[in-house]
Amino acid sequence: MTVDKFQPSSASDVFSLWWKQFWALKIPRNILHFAWRGYHEILPTRNGLFRRNIASSTSCQLCEFGGESNAHAIFWFPVAQGIWNLMEFSFLHEVKEEIDFKNVLLYASEVVGREAFAKFIICSSAIWTERNKITHGQQIRQPQFVVEWIISYYELIFSMKEGPKKSSQTNGRSRGASAGISTSAQEERLYSKLMVDAAVLSTTSIVGLGTVVLSEDNKVHVALSKPLKC
Repeated sequence: MTVDKFQPSSASDVFSLWWKQFWALKIPRNILHFAWRGYHEILPTRNGLFRRNIASSTSCQLCEFGGESNAHAIFWFPVAQGIWNLMEFSFLHEVKEEIDFKNVLLYASEVVGREAFAKFIICSSAIWTERNKITHGQQIRQPQFVVEWIISYYELIFSMKEGPKKSSQTNGRSRGASAGISTSAQEERLYSKLMVDAAVLSTTSIVGLGTVVLSEDNKVHVALSKPLKC
């Protein structure tokens, strides 16, 4: 997700364009908002809680590292490293506590492609979820199961985004060829909402993942559910 080719005139233009591309990523808004919070160092980790006089120290409750930043919780914490080491983002395979969340996010956007960057953000969000399970005394999944879930979730999101688009493009080309008109504007309006939800059945350790694609008038066009083992 590089912005070099646009050659903006100032640093503010660079970041304005970067954020525009960021918010245009084809992943759920709540996951993008999670990454936005991490970028601005406002996820509730010990450093921030200490500054707000909520926590008594900045040390990580889980590994006792002296300064739990957003980056530590997502990238450098031992449980997080166990997951990142199974992913393709090799620049995160070594602990670099001096690098903050913002700069990890910016670096990732430059060294990987757009879809890989989306997967990177999804993985970050999944790790945050696992980290919160620990802080609330819940059982976490093994790293390989977390990675399997990330890959399945990523593929599900992109199949739902690309499937209707490809189908409408194919049908649109056929209609456009016979009528002699462009249908691209109509295709853009066919599908406007992707809704995703998940739930855990504690008795079987099965995660149910569901998604629905809605049109602008809230009619269901595609619905899909899939069980995933924790």
